Order: sequence, then C-alpha cells, then structure tokens
Amino acid sequence: MPKKALYLQPLIWTFIVLLFMGCIAHLAPPYDQAVLDELNWVNYASMELFAAMSGGTSPDSFTDREDKYNSLIGHLYALEIQAKARPVPKNVATQQINKLLSDRGVGNLDTSESPSAFAISKVTETVLKMKDTDKKQGVTAVEVQAFKNQVCIYMDQALTYENFLKR
Repeated sequence: MPKKALYLQPLIWTFIVLLFMGCIAHLAPPYDQAVLDELNWVNYASMELFAAMSGGTSPDSFTDREDKYNSLIGHLYALEIQAKARPVPKNVATQQINKLLSDRGVGNLDTSESPSAFAISKVTETVLKMKDTDKKQGVTAVEVQAFKNQVCIYMDQALTYENFLKR
C-alpha cells in the first residue's frame, strides 16, 4: 500500500465517524417555549375555575362563569393548534419501535401528533362537557371534582411531556 494511502486512511475514518456523530434520530417534536407558557397559563386558569366552582353550581348563575369558560376554551383550542403544528419526526427509529411494539402485541406509537397535543384535546373535551353540563343543570361538588380530576390527569401528561422537551 502506498505511503500516501496510509496517511489518508485515518483521516477518512475520522471524517466518517464525525459524519455519523452529527446524525441524531429525533423522536419528538421541537421544544417551543410559547407552548409551555400557554400550557402553564391554561393550567392556572382551569384550576382557578375549578376552585371557584368547588361547592357546585346552579344553571341560574351560569352567565357569571360563561366568560371564564369561553376564555379557557379559546386558549385550549389555540394551544391545541400550536401543539399540533409542530412536526413530529418520522424516522427509522420510530418505525423500529413500532415494529417491536407490534411484535409484542402492543399498539403502535401514534406519530401523527405529539402526546401533549392529544392530552390538550382531552382537556378541551372535558371543559366543553363541563360547560354544557353547567349550562343545562349546574354541576354538583362531586361532578366538579370529577371534571377536575380528569383535567388534572391530562394536564399532568401535557406538562410533563412539554417540560421533558425543554431539557
């Protein structure tokens, strides 16, 4: 082997290693501080609404709460759009994970949207259901607690995921 080739070989291998070190398999959408900030605001506003309603409500006083419901629901819709607008990466790693899950009889990862977008949509559904129930018949203290628990479960999932992306 010529001497020149011996000097180039380590250089070529170094180049190849550096090239592959730059390749990262992204499994999650990019972090967006605006989504986390809005999610924190929505969490605060929803807990404030639940606190105000904790003793139960009657349909007669629904108009006192309607603006708060509408504001919260509007923010949730906007937040859901923001969260869904981030591209979710599709790559070989995700495909391999789905193949492993499928081989084990477990459902595939839904890569059409981020987990936080799904959780936000569930919070929206819950708040809409609570608003409709409150408007029609009012809600008891037990129903308020049930709605709150449902929102807390999904809000926790969304906040945990978005804070994880921040890392």
